[in-house]
Order: sequence, then C-alpha cells, then structure tokens
Amino acid sequence: MPKMKIVTDAMIAKASSIGQDTADILEKQNMVTGIFSNMGKNFSGNIPSLMTQHMLAMDKEYASMNTMLNGYKDFLEYSANNYESQEEKLA
Repeated sequence: MPKMKIVTDAMIAKASSIGQDTADILEKQNMVTGIFSNMGKNFSGNIPSLMTQHMLAMDKEYASMNTMLNGYKDFLEYSANNYESQEEKLA
C-alpha cells in the first residue's frame, strides 16, 4: 500500500521536535538540580531546606516526563515508518 509522504514527513518532523524539546527540558532540569545540590557550598547563611528538597524532588518528575515524551516520540517515528493507507482512503 502507498504511503502519504506528507503525513509521514510531518510525523517524523513532530517526533524530532518533541525529541529535541525533551532533551532541552531535561538538560535545563539537570542544571537546576545541580545548582540546588550545590547551594550549600556556594551560599553563606541559611538556605531554605524545604525549597531545596522540593526542587531536588522535582528531578524525578522531570525524568518521568522525559521517559513519557520519549516514548511518544518513538511511537510517532514508528507510526510514520510503518504508516500504510488503503487506496480507497487516499481518494
């Protein structure tokens, strides 16, 4: 069966965009986690421990979101690469 290239190209482009955005989000979160992990070394005085604990706990949430978004990206790529359409639907 024929593929509709415009559909598969759009799916691959969206998957690529999701992958790049997800990588950027995770990179920024890792930077924030690093900053909060080292705050005690870089600041004098008291740092609100509750805020620090909250920010460090968010690391798990971002890792989970990254896993889900990467799964969706992989699904889109797989769907685009395996997209088949029936001739009657193309008409």
